[in-house]
Amino acid sequence: MGAAGKNSLCRIGLFMGLLMLLTGCAKPTGDYFFVSTETARTQQGNYNFSLDLQDSTGTYAIGLAARLVTSRLPDLQLPLDIRTTTPAGETSIERTVFHVTENSVTQLKKGSGSVVDCEWAWKPVVPVRGAEAGTWQISITPTDPSLLDAIYGIGISYENNYGKR
Repeated sequence: MGAAGKNSLCRIGLFMGLLMLLTGCAKPTGDYFFVSTETARTQQGNYNFSLDLQDSTGTYAIGLAARLVTSRLPDLQLPLDIRTTTPAGETSIERTVFHVTENSVTQLKKGSGSVVDCEWAWKPVVPVRGAEAGTWQISITPTDPSLLDAIYGIGISYENNYGKR
């Protein structure tokens, strides 16, 4: 191998080493937060979350989780109003009904009595572009205040899909 070939190999090796160094220390792509009714729920019955969606080229998957008392849930349904505010100040409110069934729940763990842990894929694809990159505020409120007795806590998770659609 000539000097030009060795030079090219050195450059490629140096580039790969720098690339590994830069990507090896990258920030985690997602997180999970859980708000217990006993510690952090507001007096209005809201569960508030801040999501750090910084990647303006990616799409995120957002999921919800809840620990519920099924005997206090009419028809095993959890209707929630979810208010989302982007860093640009755009706000939307969505009413969503989450069903507690074997078929529609990602994970169902039976606890003592009628207490279950459930997970749902809420928004599998959330594109973040331009001014939408940053900290999103999400407030989750049961549509009926009597449902607060059925909820031990609500969690939210998010993960960057790296542009997957």
